[in-house]
Amino acid sequence: CEMALLFPMRSKHIFAEVTPSMSMSLQSFTICLWAKVTQSLNKTVLFSYGTKKNPQELQLLLARHSVLLTVGGETHLVEAHSVVTDGQWGHFCAAWSSEQGLATLWVNGENVAKVPGVAEGHVLPGNGFILLGQERSRSGIYRDLDSSVAFTGKMTGVNMWDHMLEAGRIKEYANQDGYCDSRGNVIGWGVSEIIPHGGAQYIN
Repeated sequence: CEMALLFPMRSKHIFAEVTPSMSMSLQSFTICLWAKVTQSLNKTVLFSYGTKKNPQELQLLLARHSVLLTVGGETHLVEAHSVVTDGQWGHFCAAWSSEQGLATLWVNGENVAKVPGVAEGHVLPGNGFILLGQERSRSGIYRDLDSSVAFTGKMTGVNMWDHMLEAGRIKEYANQDGYCDSRGNVIGWGVSEIIPHGGAQYIN
């Protein structure tokens, strides 16, 4: 994509705040993004959605060389090992449907995890906060954020849909060419408001 978000260092002040184009009260979703992580630690947050009641309602995380998805809190965990390389661009997608409780993870167009029974029958609560590169603190106060989970590196093409994308579409979006033309209806890269904070910035 033409623009990327740069997260220059690991800091509790550096993140980006996203305003979705529609309500986050969802029964299914797909999140896709490109990320180039400088260094992935035990828990490095790519995408986080939290509410007052549950600050970690929905998270797409890196952990060393693994990628993880949680829906409805820590209890529903989907994980794929040995799929992340520090310093290299990767295309990460996470999809979930309440109906079957099916959750999938995709890296560079390949399906790396498929887990049934994840938060089945759950509906994401609306009126929460979406952060890139950081998670909402229990107190909900920005000064209480934790620098150890902060993302460092670059991120681009962050999109979210209100349904599970077909495998073919995910493979298509993971292709290096033309992946910025398709935008999510919940979050659309270049359409939805994404505000960098504390040293995070847009770069060409």
